[in-house]
Formats: sequence, structure tokens, C-alpha cells
Amino acid sequence: VLVVVLCVRKKSVEEESCSITKDVLNFYVKKNSCNSNRNSLHYWSPSSESNVRTIDIGDDSFRWVKEVHIDGLNELKTLKIGKNSFTQKRNHFGNDQSKSFHLMNCKSLEWIKIGEYSFSDFAGDFELKNLSSLESIIVGTVGSESENFYVSSFTVRGRKYFTLFSV
Repeated sequence: VLVVVLCVRKKSVEEESCSITKDVLNFYVKKNSCNSNRNSLHYWSPSSESNVRTIDIGDDSFRWVKEVHIDGLNELKTLKIGKNSFTQKRNHFGNDQSKSFHLMNCKSLEWIKIGEYSFSDFAGDFELKNLSSLESIIVGTVGSESENFYVSSFTVRGRKYFTLFSV
């Protein structure tokens, strides 16, 4: 059963801190952050040693990232990504085969919310794997164009019962 959850407790880290350190429990990235250097941040992968419980990324952030790899964050309960993040094609879509999203082995993760147009130029894999507590995935906004993962393959592994709603 999928359930919509709309509230998250937030605690800020430094505005330009784009990585999650071991002692951060709630990771919040402000709107329009982690965009400063198009040549340095192509791969975003929080350390599996982190005890982070919440990841909340604001709108228009992580513009130059080509691969997101979240693996083994056992305390992570919520992942929220605002609109137009992790994309260079804001309010539109693209087709970059080198861009992919992998979220796996996060045993406490309960819900994922991804805002419209985020990952809209990611044409590589969109993989969810071994997320045993996952109850809700909301990608895009009902009733409006969202273009998330517009030409990506969508793979869910390690979950017996799963309902997917397309928006």
C-alpha cells in the first residue's frame, strides 16, 4: 500500500556542503545549492557510514551531477528532492544516457518524494533495490507535466508487493 507523507523535520547544514558526514542526522540542502562548479560534482554518493535519517534537497540543486548512488544508508527514513534538481534541462527533458539514479540497501527508508522536472535529462537506469520498508514513492506532480526520468528504464528489485502510480 502506498501512502502520501508530506512533512519532514529539517535541520540545515552549511549552504555549500554537498556531502553528508557521519554525524549529520538530517541533511538539508537549500534551494539553488551545490551548483557552483560544473566540472567537480558529477557523482553524488553519501557515505554508507552515515547515520542520516532525512535527506531533503531543495529546488534547483545539484545541476551538474550525472550519477546518484545511495547505498547502505540503514537509518535513512525519508528522501525528498525538490523540483528541477539533478538536471540541466530545467522545466524540460533531455536524453543523457550517462546519467543514472541508484537507491539500494536502505532498510529503514519509508518514502521517496521527487519534485517535477528533477532528473528530467537522466536517460540511464532508475534503480530501486532492497528497500524493505519502502511504502511510498511520489515522482512528479499529479495533474501537471513533470518529465522525471523521461526516457529512463525503471527497475524495482527486492520487493514482493509494490504498487506504482504513474503521474
